[in-house]
Amino acid sequence: MAIIGFDFGNCNTFPCFISDFDPGTRMGGIVHDLLPSGLQDGIPSVFYYSKKVGVLCGEEAVRTRARPVNNRIRNLKRHLGDSITLDDGSVISYDDAITSVIQHCVRRANEQLHAGWQMTTNQISLSYPASYTAAQLQRLIELAEQATLADGTPVKVVGTIREPAAAALDYLAEYAQTKEETTVLTYDLGGGTFDLALVAAYPAGRKNQTGGTYYYDVIAPGGLPNVGGTEFDKVVYQLVLSKLDVPLKPAHKSALRRLAENIKIALSTDDYVEEDLFYEDDYLPFQITQQEFATASRDLLMQTIDATREMLRNHPNQQPELILLTGGASQMPMVKRELEKALPQFKGKIVYFRPSRAIAYGAARFGTAEENQDVTDGGRMVQQRTMFDIGVRYFERGKEDAQYIYTHIPANTPIPYTGVFEDSYTHNEGQQYSTFRVFEAVTQHPDQYKTEEDYVEIMKVTLDYGAPMPKGTQNESRLHVDERGVLTIQARTKTSEGVKPVENTVQLTNLSSSG
Repeated sequence: MAIIGFDFGNCNTFPCFISDFDPGTRMGGIVHDLLPSGLQDGIPSVFYYSKKVGVLCGEEAVRTRARPVNNRIRNLKRHLGDSITLDDGSVISYDDAITSVIQHCVRRANEQLHAGWQMTTNQISLSYPASYTAAQLQRLIELAEQATLADGTPVKVVGTIREPAAAALDYLAEYAQTKEETTVLTYDLGGGTFDLALVAAYPAGRKNQTGGTYYYDVIAPGGLPNVGGTEFDKVVYQLVLSKLDVPLKPAHKSALRRLAENIKIALSTDDYVEEDLFYEDDYLPFQITQQEFATASRDLLMQTIDATREMLRNHPNQQPELILLTGGASQMPMVKRELEKALPQFKGKIVYFRPSRAIAYGAARFGTAEENQDVTDGGRMVQQRTMFDIGVRYFERGKEDAQYIYTHIPANTPIPYTGVFEDSYTHNEGQQYSTFRVFEAVTQHPDQYKTEEDYVEIMKVTLDYGAPMPKGTQNESRLHVDERGVLTIQARTKTSEGVKPVENTVQLTNLSSSG
């Protein structure tokens, strides 16, 4: 069965699949786009709803008949768990919108797959932002698997991979089929996020902790959840506002926000852009130069460059041969120019690579390779790792105000991984419930006592003992990350007779990265 490589972007979604897969090359095969005619840059990741029209997704959501235009919802991946109130008073769940858009895109991809190759599939290999927490990834998988094909078959996520790692795999599969070990760094500036990944290819294979063989290693993922093309659009918007000395109504501002993205794209190739805004039965002309845009957005761009510098500093023994630029916003001329200034050692080694396709192609290669690999020795084709420390909040015995995070799964741990059981105790007499709070660090070197500054809560697990328990009742908990990156916690009581499983209720927390 074919596996759809699925790049669910904040602006566009790109589906594709691999035919003629060659296990001998590990990632080889022919990649085919699965895009409807006229959508060569991808299917718009846009959701629309109005009481009059109902639900529209993708290309249908951006048609001119969809009014009011403010009811179009974009940047969906940033808003897991959020809701939005539309102009007509309708309240829309971003989670429902995500499922609807994924369903639309998978069905459209299957139309192309059936037309060209007389088959369909419900299996997708899903890419996701490098900055996603384990909880955000889990929720995205859940939402994707709520989608169905036209015949009602549920979508199945058979693999997940961070977006910049997918782009690196696509490059390594196509251009690095040599006997030499190769390391590349992906700089992925997309519509909604900035992602990094340091990925190595080992043609002869390497052994993991259990003796299994892997051939590609996602050494270090990283990124910024709230820096992407959308933020650069806002810079253009503010530049235009500074040039128009008139009070703008909400409709004018909405029109200007839509225009800002087009101006940003045009400035990727043109020295300046001249436009006008329809205002009070007249047109207000303005001009934005590439230099003006570069100056106004420099601080924003430097955030991505500083993150790139930090990754290189943190891995002095694993320096890449190339820096790959991907993602639509990476095509802005100032990106490569400022990177070469900041990283002179990489001058001539910073290259553009399939800005709109590399992530989808890499996801397809990864998912297809995972499906066809021989794992009899406990190995995997691609070794993925956790990004940050993941642990559980505990209280020091006798010091209920002294809370700390005990790390169950350290940063850069190869997955899948299962931690060891750790002990904790009930605090109160007659306690019937215990709550375990799971945290993920937001920095590479967190202080375990700075639970608010260096960590974010991602999961809340409640144990129901079924009856009141004495103070000091011993509990055990451990964390597990599977091969897809899905995090689960096992929690149970421990008595003199042994361990006793109890009912666990899990709630994912802090899903939105909208800021």
